[in-house]
Amino acid sequence: MAKKNKFDRKRGHSEAIGDKNKKRRISFSIQYLDNTQGQSLKEWEAEGLLADLMLKTQQISQHTVEESLRLEYIKQYTKVAFPPTSKFKEPKHITPDNWAVIHIKPNSKEVVAGFLENDVFYIVFLDKNHEFWVTDLQDRNKNRK
Repeated sequence: MAKKNKFDRKRGHSEAIGDKNKKRRISFSIQYLDNTQGQSLKEWEAEGLLADLMLKTQQISQHTVEESLRLEYIKQYTKVAFPPTSKFKEPKHITPDNWAVIHIKPNSKEVVAGFLENDVFYIVFLDKNHEFWVTDLQDRNKNRK
């Protein structure tokens, strides 16, 4: 008797391949990257920041959106539509509900700004000087104990 190939399926009886309980991990897109504000990918590459960003996105992509927010890999701004103190101008071609940033290293001033939608983080700005959401660094931790 011949062994039945595990890939043989009868018509109309195919099953999904893979783990049905698998969590959807976060992914990244530069579809909406604004090259008129902040820096370009080439500038980040020349300064060694692009490799740091790739390492950070690799780390984050091991998690779901919820886990990434809980672990504070991604900081999402939920109280305002666009940062009121930003040195960037809000793009007219996208209107996310909430903006978010990712520090490419812990507590670094270099961030990427963008938004989350359907398990995808869309990178809109490369911001090496932390000008997307301008803050006084001394005031940043004044309420922490």
